[in-house]
Amino acid sequence: MWKRTKEKKEEGRAGASPEDRGPGKGLRRAIVAGVKISCRRRWKRRAAEVLLMALVSVAMFFFGRYLSCNDLEVTFHHLSSPRVAAGTNTRLVVLSDLHNREFGPDNRDLTRQIAALKPDLIIMAGDMVNAWEDNLDPILNLCGDLLEIAPIYYGPGNHENYLFYEKGSDLEAQLLEKGVHVLVNRAESVTVNRTGFLIGGLTTAVDGYEEYGAEFIEEYEKSKDFKLLIAHYPSLYYEALADTQIDLGICGHFHGGLVRLPFVGGIYHGDTGFFPKYSGGMYRLPHSTIFVSRGMEDHSGFPRINNRPELAVIDINGRQETEFSR
Repeated sequence: MWKRTKEKKEEGRAGASPEDRGPGKGLRRAIVAGVKISCRRRWKRRAAEVLLMALVSVAMFFFGRYLSCNDLEVTFHHLSSPRVAAGTNTRLVVLSDLHNREFGPDNRDLTRQIAALKPDLIIMAGDMVNAWEDNLDPILNLCGDLLEIAPIYYGPGNHENYLFYEKGSDLEAQLLEKGVHVLVNRAESVTVNRTGFLIGGLTTAVDGYEEYGAEFIEEYEKSKDFKLLIAHYPSLYYEALADTQIDLGICGHFHGGLVRLPFVGGIYHGDTGFFPKYSGGMYRLPHSTIFVSRGMEDHSGFPRINNRPELAVIDINGRQETEFSR
């Protein structure tokens, strides 16, 4: 056995190079192996750094675009209805949750964009002001400019209601004096492009619906005209208005869910918690359709992500509906 072991050792030495047979062969091998390992680690570290830089760049691009919320997004939607006169189209421009924000000095940029869209009616779905601010000039000046473009129908939200009933503000009177149609649990008839519209405003929240809104809605549903209801709170359609026969409801309040995920929608609103049922876009209900605006500003202190301020356009005509956002 000793002989076989000795022979193997001799064979190994015979096949080894002179450099490998010296006393420093172990050290040289360790150095070479260490260099190879170090190169591999350095390459992996460099690849990880490049990947990290790419991810940070992408994140900065999207956050820089969406966290700032400076760019107004115009969205287009379509609704068909047998109540619309054949061969006609009525265009609505919808604003909601402006919260005294201005796009350009004195909202001139906003007014210019709306004028270019050539609406037949301008719909304001509430919270155009802030409850804690006494300065009403932003909304009054904006309405004055927009009235030169199209009639304005204004359904107050919770911030307007606070001004009306808690602070005794004369905002409603000033808007009416300018010619704005302020709708507080009531409706007005108007004919646009040979189509009769009954435009209503439901200003109560869910907890006050039975006391302040139910009787109005019961009477409102009887109309044969195209019923367009401005109801600031989308949560009214969870139960109270879910089965009503109203042609188009227009809501706001949820601010798009603050953070929006692709294919999911808004993540959160304080009224409903996580994943509001209707956070932004057009939704088909059993007997009606609702549009929920993502709004134009935020006052919660939490940034809007992937959720740009929205100026919505809704074309109503007799063509077949295409698709609805979810």
